[in-house]
Amino acid sequence: MLQRSSLTPNQLVLLQLLYNKDYTNIEKIFGKDQAIDIRESLKDTPYILSQGGLFMDTIISTDKIEKLFGIRGDQINFWEFYQCYPVRVGTRVLRASGSIAQVAKKHEKKYLARVKRIAQHELAIKATEAFIAQQKRANKLQYLPNMETVLNNSMWEQWEVFIQPEGVEEQDWNSDQI
Repeated sequence: MLQRSSLTPNQLVLLQLLYNKDYTNIEKIFGKDQAIDIRESLKDTPYILSQGGLFMDTIISTDKIEKLFGIRGDQINFWEFYQCYPVRVGTRVLRASGSIAQVAKKHEKKYLARVKRIAQHELAIKATEAFIAQQKRANKLQYLPNMETVLNNSMWEQWEVFIQPEGVEEQDWNSDQI
């Protein structure tokens, strides 16, 4: 990790402490002067966005630090998304039925590579449920795509149009009389 990021061990530790907002341990570990020197050495890197001031005032790029350390910003439960999609329609298998299947683990990896935040995850679930409900009402469940296709194309982003706004009752598209 150090070679890949071109950082020193002290810089790496300081970034970890800043990310965790553990300001009291910064001075305990490094001493005030050394900690300031280390932070100043990071000002030309993409990890520190502000200069000078107290450590509490230091603005960091959380996305870049999370990528550096392999930290996920939010804890996303893939299985919530996976369970809202049917296993099969008729004789067509759309996804794995359990979490121990290799294909399910492959699907989880693809999903987590695309969905990084809880808000995206919740939107993906709502959109998928809305799309499936719409297909069910139209009696077109047999046309649901395979989970592999859904994940490869991030189809839940296209399905957001099927989400009904809060408080709006669903209306059949041809219920209006002319």
